[in-house]
Amino acid sequence: MSFVLSTYLNSKFDYVVFSSVVVIGEGIRRAILDDITAKDYEVIAFTLKCSEKTLIERHKKRGDDGEVMFDWLRMETHPGDYVIDTDNKTVEEIVAEMRGIIKNA
Repeated sequence: MSFVLSTYLNSKFDYVVFSSVVVIGEGIRRAILDDITAKDYEVIAFTLKCSEKTLIERHKKRGDDGEVMFDWLRMETHPGDYVIDTDNKTVEEIVAEMRGIIKNA
């Protein structure tokens, strides 16, 4: 993950968006960030949250018959992350909220 992020960051993109449920723990997050070789970049981290009801509805909507798990939903947010409540929001609304935070960071 660090190698891929470094490659994109060294390619001088204006923004690199990395989306992963793997990077929820401090140890994993720190290991990935510490191994990035690029310089002069800023990390802006987001945690997207929703209610259990919304998660169940989204689970059903995508046709998943498996059991809905709430473990990650109940985890404490990583310190410093911007938390966005996604309940009753479209993808476009969530992206607009993220863009606003990035613009003002």
